[in-house]
Amino acid sequence: MLSKIAIPSLFMIAQVLAHQNLHQFWVNGVSPGYEVGIRMPPNNDPVVDVLSNDIACNVNGANGANVAVIPANAGDTIQVLWDVSTHPGPIVHSLQGPVSSAKSATGVGEWFKIQQLDYVDGKWANEVVMANNGRFSFKLPSNLASGEYLLRSEMLALHGSTTLGGAQFYIGCMQLKITGPGGNCSPKYRLPGAYSASQNNIYIPNFYYGFVPSTYSAPGPAVATCTGGGSQPTTLATTTTSRTTTPATTTTTTTTTTTTPATTTTTTTSRTTTTSSRTTTTTTTTSRTTASGNGAPLYGQCGGQGWTGPTTCASGTCVVSNAYYSQCL
Repeated sequence: MLSKIAIPSLFMIAQVLAHQNLHQFWVNGVSPGYEVGIRMPPNNDPVVDVLSNDIACNVNGANGANVAVIPANAGDTIQVLWDVSTHPGPIVHSLQGPVSSAKSATGVGEWFKIQQLDYVDGKWANEVVMANNGRFSFKLPSNLASGEYLLRSEMLALHGSTTLGGAQFYIGCMQLKITGPGGNCSPKYRLPGAYSASQNNIYIPNFYYGFVPSTYSAPGPAVATCTGGGSQPTTLATTTTSRTTTPATTTTTTTTTTTTPATTTTTTTSRTTTTSSRTTTTTTTTSRTTASGNGAPLYGQCGGQGWTGPTTCASGTCVVSNAYYSQCL
């Protein structure tokens, strides 16, 4: 009798523990405090109706009047702290703004992605977050206009995606005041509106039978490209090496003297040789680096626009998350 009661109880506990919330974040390693600057939902239940306004900033997430607005700069490193979950799925971060007021913005409307991690090297994003004790880091774009923004963190649990409406969205919205050089980011997408319950990255009937995780991409458009504002656009680095051989000219002069009984004639012949120039251009795009020994630790940052730290990994592979952030996985 005891075992019949204990087994479902343990199952229910496991389900509750698998639910999650965003609890804290850091800007360049400095946190405003636990649950400060975040629109906290009433519980850790998921949003499953993708057509509701809750898909933007979670239940009761439309009002940020009592939530602090945290300062940041374009290009800063953001680290978030989530409850860990064993449920497979991606992590996505998006910005809305500039808005007239982060406290009054509802979150309903246009957003643009600044980071996305799906399934890389045999691991879902939730596994990466779980292995790092719930923490995950990324960078703000360097091309952002100054103003107030909402920063949306989304973890999508796909274990229930075999059922229509079964995918679970966990969402946390942070309020930021960003100082930047200016810029425009695209593409943009609307919430609600961009997600539908039946699209093939939300409803996956064969998720546990024949589905290929490496083909998966999270809902919404690609990570945005931000341009303007006096900084370089958010594109992968390309290195071009040019080698030029300077033209060389060699002149050879030959003098011939002919003597006759009455006349001596001297003839001079000139020959000019020109060596043409050659330019070789090599373009290399690097998206991941594998290294051993010295380098960034597992799950540490190993690259991105403006990054001055290690670009190799002491353990794992350097994987591009976006133009601003690469991580050892």
